[in-house]
Amino acid sequence: MPDWRIYHPSGTFTDPDQREKLSQAITSIYTRVGLPAFYVVVLFIEMPSATMYRAGFPCSTKGKKPFVRLTFSHIARHFPPGESPQRTRFMNNVHDTLKPFIADKGYDWEVNGEELEREFVHINGLRIPPTGSEDEKRWSRDNEPSPWGPYLTE
Repeated sequence: MPDWRIYHPSGTFTDPDQREKLSQAITSIYTRVGLPAFYVVVLFIEMPSATMYRAGFPCSTKGKKPFVRLTFSHIARHFPPGESPQRTRFMNNVHDTLKPFIADKGYDWEVNGEELEREFVHINGLRIPPTGSEDEKRWSRDNEPSPWGPYLTE
């Protein structure tokens, strides 16, 4: 909820420790602003030879830099519509976070995101609590979902 998908060619992100560190770095983007860590899902999707193309050519061509495509979906929080300082600041933070794992390795890369409706998200059958609510703060502290508001039983 942020849901991150990292499409990468074979031979990149092969070290589990490297994947974990990148996943933790991405997670920290969100925990620093109060979102529960368990909201963040990072998927590494290996793209074998001739399964990812850019400009009509395979991304895994020998002698070329590896190309990594990252996408994210935001659900729990939304930015103001259109261009905004908040969006620019967020994307600068994303670039700074990814740099040691991707840019500094000499990979070509692209990242894009989208915002989805939070009403369509349920975790363990529960809608996510309202932004900034005590229930959301409890989820963040406990790092797990628990019944709140309409899900409490008497």
